[in-house]
Amino acid sequence: MIPEELEQLHIGHYRQILSGMNRIIYEVRDATVYIHVIADTRRDLQSLLMARLLRAKR
Repeated sequence: MIPEELEQLHIGHYRQILSGMNRIIYEVRDATVYIHVIADTRRDLQSLLMARLLRAKR
């Protein structure tokens, strides 16, 4: 399932799995799975991704 927040931005190569109260955002490239985010389902994903993007640009 594509995360709705990423689908709205036309970023469709990421997927998510919901496990309990956790949201796992990942992508599959070739035969490798890359896990990018594990977050509480109550957390706003858009804010979390924005904070990570801003932190990475420093």
